[in-house]
Amino acid sequence: MAILKEVTSFEDIKVQIVTSFPDLCVYVTKNKSEADRSDSIWFFDNSFPKKKIKFVTSFPDLKIQYVNSKSVAGWKNHSHKLQNRIG
Repeated sequence: MAILKEVTSFEDIKVQIVTSFPDLCVYVTKNKSEADRSDSIWFFDNSFPKKKIKFVTSFPDLKIQYVNSKSVAGWKNHSHKLQNRIG
């Protein structure tokens, strides 16, 4: 489900990109099926997104850090309210 679309309004989740202390480490894939039902593997799709996100610089619902490997992706804040609700 981490099939997402970036929007400027009417978002489901406000996301801030950080370089330290993320809630979630995210791997961005080019394969849509890889992202299905995953919180930490994201695929951006403008046609049929399951969630809409807005990138913000303050007051985020979720802080993420992009990673280069699927093995590193995952929740760092295991008690976050969005866990298992993105994907």
